[in-house]
Amino acid sequence: MSRNRAAGAVDVAPGGMRNPVPWVVALHEDPEAMRRLAGSAHLLVRSSVATARRLARDEDRVVRLFLAEKCDDAPAEMLLEVWQWWNGSFSAPDRPYGQPNFPRRDLLRFAEAPHPRLRQPALDDPDSTAGLVERFSRDGQEKVRQRAATDPRLSAEPVLRLLADPQAGVRDAAGRHPRLPAPRIGPRPRLAASAHRPAAPRRAGGARPPGSRRRGDRPSAYSAGSGW
Repeated sequence: MSRNRAAGAVDVAPGGMRNPVPWVVALHEDPEAMRRLAGSAHLLVRSSVATARRLARDEDRVVRLFLAEKCDDAPAEMLLEVWQWWNGSFSAPDRPYGQPNFPRRDLLRFAEAPHPRLRQPALDDPDSTAGLVERFSRDGQEKVRQRAATDPRLSAEPVLRLLADPQAGVRDAAGRHPRLPAPRIGPRPRLAASAHRPAAPRRAGGARPPGSRRRGDRPSAYSAGSGW
């Protein structure tokens, strides 16, 4: 029955207002129905499934992952939990971090979190500071340093330091930082004029080439224009 309803559900625009579908809400306590409807092609059905807090706490990681990738109404705390172990797929590379419900406030509480992936979003908190960015640029975890290297608040000195980071991902991020100083290209040194004048060729044994003469030599009649 629910399968037939899902097939005929009216869809909505991705950015439009929506309310949970009553018949989907009625199935919230049915784990099997929720797993099945979470794969619906209809955004309205998936959104209605995502409002099932029970499903967001499903013990199956695949179910929570699917909600994090496909349902824009997925709960914020579930998205944070999935973020700790999922970095995005080819079909949804920005999820769960790019989800509309991914928390953007009250993230400074994770600045001291033992899990490195939880520390990273702390820089997105509106109350985060440039000092925290600089501190993260010295973090012991590669991904935290890499996240700091993308922050425009990072000053030039730590950016230059990260260019020599042992991890390639950190170096690449630092190399694209807007505060990276441009290479200095000074004027090319000018060579003395004598350096451009070719030396007169000499024959073996010290003989001079034809037509050359030492200072003080009298010009020959031929060279003086005698007509010979």
